[in-house]
Amino acid sequence: MESSVVGIRARFAERRVEQLRSLITEDLVTAWIHDPEAVHREPLSLLANFLGQRAATERLSVYEQTRREVWRLVRPPARRGETYRLADRREFTSLNEAREAGLRRELFDVFGWGEPSQDAVDGPELRHEGPVLLGYADRVSAAPGDRITFMVSAEQVAEYTTELVRVRHTDDNPESPGVRIEQVPDVWQGRHTGREQRVRLGSHIAVRDPHGATTGADGFTVAAYIYPTCVTGRPQVVVSRWEEGPRGYALGLDETGRLTLWLGDGSGESAVHAETPLPLHRWYGVAASYDPETGRATLVARPLVTGVNSRVSPIVVDDRPQVTEQDVEGGFAPAEHGDLLFAARTPEDDHYNGKIERPGVWPYPLARAALVVAVSDDHDAPLRWSFEPGETAASLVVPCVGRPGLDGRLVNLPVRGVTGRHFTGRIEHYAADPRGYAAIHFHEDSLADAGWEPSHEFTVPDDLPSGVYALQVTAADGSCERGIPFVVRPRQGTATGRLALLLPTATYLAYSNERGLGHVPVVPDGTVFLEHRYDLGHSAYARYTDGSGVSYISWSRPILTLAPGFRVHLSPFMLASDLYFLDWLTELGYSFDVITDHDLHAEGVDLLRPYAGVISGSHPEYATEQMIDAIETYVDGGGNFAYLGGNGYYWVVSFHPELPHVMELRRGENGTRSWQAQTGEHHHATTGERGGLWMNRSRPPQKVFGVGFSAQGSGPSGRYRIGPDAVPEDLKHLLDGVPEVFGDSGLDGGGSAGGEIDRYDLSLGSPPEAVVLATSEGLLDGYQFAVEELSGTHPGHGGSEDPEVRSDIVYFHTRGGGSVFATGSISYSGGLSAHGYDNGISRITRNVLDHWLGKKND
Repeated sequence: MESSVVGIRARFAERRVEQLRSLITEDLVTAWIHDPEAVHREPLSLLANFLGQRAATERLSVYEQTRREVWRLVRPPARRGETYRLADRREFTSLNEAREAGLRRELFDVFGWGEPSQDAVDGPELRHEGPVLLGYADRVSAAPGDRITFMVSAEQVAEYTTELVRVRHTDDNPESPGVRIEQVPDVWQGRHTGREQRVRLGSHIAVRDPHGATTGADGFTVAAYIYPTCVTGRPQVVVSRWEEGPRGYALGLDETGRLTLWLGDGSGESAVHAETPLPLHRWYGVAASYDPETGRATLVARPLVTGVNSRVSPIVVDDRPQVTEQDVEGGFAPAEHGDLLFAARTPEDDHYNGKIERPGVWPYPLARAALVVAVSDDHDAPLRWSFEPGETAASLVVPCVGRPGLDGRLVNLPVRGVTGRHFTGRIEHYAADPRGYAAIHFHEDSLADAGWEPSHEFTVPDDLPSGVYALQVTAADGSCERGIPFVVRPRQGTATGRLALLLPTATYLAYSNERGLGHVPVVPDGTVFLEHRYDLGHSAYARYTDGSGVSYISWSRPILTLAPGFRVHLSPFMLASDLYFLDWLTELGYSFDVITDHDLHAEGVDLLRPYAGVISGSHPEYATEQMIDAIETYVDGGGNFAYLGGNGYYWVVSFHPELPHVMELRRGENGTRSWQAQTGEHHHATTGERGGLWMNRSRPPQKVFGVGFSAQGSGPSGRYRIGPDAVPEDLKHLLDGVPEVFGDSGLDGGGSAGGEIDRYDLSLGSPPEAVVLATSEGLLDGYQFAVEELSGTHPGHGGSEDPEVRSDIVYFHTRGGGSVFATGSISYSGGLSAHGYDNGISRITRNVLDHWLGKKND
């Protein structure tokens, strides 16, 4: 029973509280707030770890109400759709003051230490109810002469203006160069009438039926095999032919999870319910029949559990059919318009969460005995829809057996390539066992395309230099604004710079609109906004309503985590941290183009060949096979690649062949992961390839880039020390002007070795001939091994305890005359601008690039 698990955890927590209470002192609290290193040492680490293991909803966060001026204490949302709410009346004038108040509250609430707060409150919620501008572009990058379309939604904004801006640096940290965004004069400027556009969430299948074959005018029977995954407190419809009025029929689960048939007669709605809810995570055959001559409806549900296909064993399941028969008080009027839908009542309402297999329709009622047969084995409905995959599971069409003109089309991309009721556990690729993968998984919060109407179509000016730009939309009354970013790249087959900055747009997609992985200690305004705007879709770190991981992420929607100036708990991160490179290249006068992962995936090595050197972003974590192939071919053919990030080229992703704006991810059994794909569901629907880590496909990043993911953590970032390798004579110039210890300043954790870090490792494929130019030091025990590095749960693997928890800077030559320079740290880019760009990180990077540019001139 679930209550047993809750009780066990509660007893453990009580014992641990008693053990730890005696450790708390005023000196310990002072150290916690003012000494970042203290939290990684006992006894403080014991207290910090215990509090950190509590549910996020039980913690307090600090809300940055006004940028660096006012902080408040807040409670995280308890469930999706809610948002943060105030937890204290006080306003604090410093972050440390607010953190201390929150810590004292938690120490009292958990341990009974100190005094109770006199200022505790519960609410109100923090919501943005005022004017909002949102938008997205139809493409990630565009070349001069290309058309680019922008979709804009103006919520409570009557008029807004547009202009084109060039984005160089967006971090307003006082230690940084500051915000550098410039208007492009006389381009795309205008004044426009605002209109609001809404997003339709929810995956389903629509079947066009203009001739009424599925209306049930003479009575009907519907059946399907289903695997429900959550109860939402709202109806969840499996099969429907419904229109407002209400008219038609719908079969699904009611608010409590009971199998239910709804009937509309044109003026009202009737419902026939099974007696008890269907337990979740089990396969069932379900069916409903209605006879208009007798007014009688029959419902049947039967568990179809095997030793493999469900969460529980068949030994604990009563597999007898459950039958409900009832005379319907109201009448029935067929729905004459609209589509037959699977996994929704209407395109907007009552979406289903779970798997469906083999839905079928009979244009006449079946008797009770025939219904029991239909739910017990593969039914033979005259109209049935086949969900079996082919060589890939990417098709957006499901064929109708019996009438090809009734083929269905996927909406909002439900997940294919998932196990069905015939899954055996012996074969784990859907192409080899279509019958075992004849299901589709639907979610009420899926989003493949916002589907907004175009607001503006522009042509990129012929003389616009390559770079990062944004369409800036601003309310005419100044109440709100938004930047919609995109990249201007060179025309295909050309280059306008000597170097290329390769922005990791696949990683931007993976983190798009991320709302928080667990507890967020300091909450910026952007995170609060996203918490009550789930209509904008998920990141690849999120889970759907039913708890399954989000495997499809779309570019065709507003992605606020990329909007210049929009701050979330991850900031500065992603585009903002990669703009550190763009700013540095611009400041030092380099000639460079900006290109993207999407360009590289589409064009391969031909995109890179014109450049003397290519520079990665700070965190190119997600990569397709085409991208890695292109980089490997480029350096093998004499190209030079600077991997200036950390935890790069780690997860396998792919792009949908019919919907190239959609990226797919299947997180495997290994790796640092926020969710894990279900057994048997590790192969991508879009391509058929196995997902998970590149390491597990024998392509660890060490092979191509020299270093690979080693550790991640929190606390102060580290620095670098030259060595320990003896640097060959022909490479000594790379260290000209670089002090022995460098990288001890930066915008991310105060140093340049941090966030997520990579190391050189021969056993994982690092080239034996590579030279380790420098290695990190100063990392504390907040940095721990990556999960895949551990063979067991052994202590002693923190940054101060294990020499393998480190970042290495390496350099090596390829057989084709190319070279690779790798730094193995997400925080590396944040060190480039320190001390007016005059520092060791800047110097070593400049030495490498100048060497490549000079070599190209030879």
